[in-house]
Amino acid sequence: MKTNWLRRTGVVVAAFGTLVGTAAVAHAGPAVQLTQVGATAIVYKGPQIQVVVSDRFARYNPEGKWLLLDTAMTATSNPVEIPRSAIAVRTPDGSVVPLATQAEFEMHYPELASTLMRARVAREPLDYLIPQRPRFLRLFAPRGIGIVWDSAWLDQFHNSYGRLYFNLPNGVQKGRYELLIRLPKDEVVIPFTV
Repeated sequence: MKTNWLRRTGVVVAAFGTLVGTAAVAHAGPAVQLTQVGATAIVYKGPQIQVVVSDRFARYNPEGKWLLLDTAMTATSNPVEIPRSAIAVRTPDGSVVPLATQAEFEMHYPELASTLMRARVAREPLDYLIPQRPRFLRLFAPRGIGIVWDSAWLDQFHNSYGRLYFNLPNGVQKGRYELLIRLPKDEVVIPFTV
């Protein structure tokens, strides 16, 4: 697994603490903002994309091997392609785990079914981005239901909603995590706590 791009992030979140209010991220490049909205959602605004991440289900159900994150994403100006392989999560122990594949999701779907039903009920509204034209990310789908893409395509006219699944070898542990998204001209790091 390639983790060099993840180790080079070198992102320092000023006054991160509990992410109250807006925190500025210091790195060479355009300004990035992280804003905590409510107890379990954070908004990332960067030069290429904006992302809302909800850790509500993971925070209140920290069990099992699967980490589920609800997200909404949009491009800030030019369309952006985010391949599945460009998305990962850094766990509290420092391990970097890539986004699950569709085949892995399908294989584990029987054991995930009850968890997914509970997650649907606990879903948090993610209407924090300016465009209000929704569409699905389509990175995952139950077997035989819907179309799955190898990449998420973002533009500035749509909010792309979707759940991200990570199969954590050591299970979901309490602590600080980071959602990592590698873009052509940027590296997105979004911290959250479970």
